[in-house]
Amino acid sequence: MNSDRGSASIWVLGFLCILVTASVAVMVGASAIVMDARLQGSVDRSALAGADVAVGVVAGIPCEHAQDLLEFEGFALVDCTLKEDSIRVVGQGNHVGVEWTRRARAGVGQSGQK
Repeated sequence: MNSDRGSASIWVLGFLCILVTASVAVMVGASAIVMDARLQGSVDRSALAGADVAVGVVAGIPCEHAQDLLEFEGFALVDCTLKEDSIRVVGQGNHVGVEWTRRARAGVGQSGQK
């Protein structure tokens, strides 16, 4: 009898385990990239919404508009700083237990006119 008999099934099983593990890692990484892009887009939109309020296009309080938009899209507002011509928003996301932040600034452009 040959002592290698049946070892192919062990090799196939090991290969399938490695393949499944690699596939799960790729899916988690890809979903984190998508979540990061969603967070940055949400922070950008919330900064623009806050800037609209700050310059008088929309009535309200700038940071409240930014917070409402971020919360609606499933993220948290970490910081909102209002300056005379701009608003800076910091939003936070959480994906599979990892938290990260993104920042955006929006406001009146410097056209050189007063």
